[in-house]
Amino acid sequence: MTIHPQGTSDESTLTAIEFTSALLITLATLTFIVALFPVRRHTLSRWWLTPAVPFLAVGAARWAYIVQAYPRGGGS
Repeated sequence: MTIHPQGTSDESTLTAIEFTSALLITLATLTFIVALFPVRRHTLSRWWLTPAVPFLAVGAARWAYIVQAYPRGGGS
């Protein structure tokens, strides 16, 4: 999550950043869902849901930043 592209033409780095952001969002969502069931049954406290929220926010923010800062070119 700390790698920076060299410019707008650095497609491999941009793709890697987008992939890791999507992976982080997916894993945070799965973690939230898996932890939600024991929390609803009151076998775990509500605080077990907390770690998934910042991971989801960081993944979404990083992806949104990359899309805004490095827009895709028009066909070349």
